[in-house]
Amino acid sequence: MTVDNATEVVSDEAAQRLAAQLQESWGGRWQVMWEPWGRKFRAFPAYDMDVNTPVQGENLRELWRAVLDVDQALLFAVAEAIPAHPPTVVYMPPGFLQEVFG
Repeated sequence: MTVDNATEVVSDEAAQRLAAQLQESWGGRWQVMWEPWGRKFRAFPAYDMDVNTPVQGENLRELWRAVLDVDQALLFAVAEAIPAHPPTVVYMPPGFLQEVFG
């Protein structure tokens, strides 16, 4: 017997448990909630609240895809913020730190 994930009815307790498991699998980078009144999962990034949030999905697959989209946008933003030129290398003679810190 196969169940279509998009139409499967999940109990509130099971949905809360799935949300907690998903949050744990993301290592706390995303806070995941189940909203029983809207029958939706919502996720908020714990690291940047300004980016297209919250994301939501009627099932975990939709939520996962939405989170990946936001993570991809954040990755591009971080990559754009990195300067194009290499960092400056500062030469320190051998033993310099030992002289300074004793």
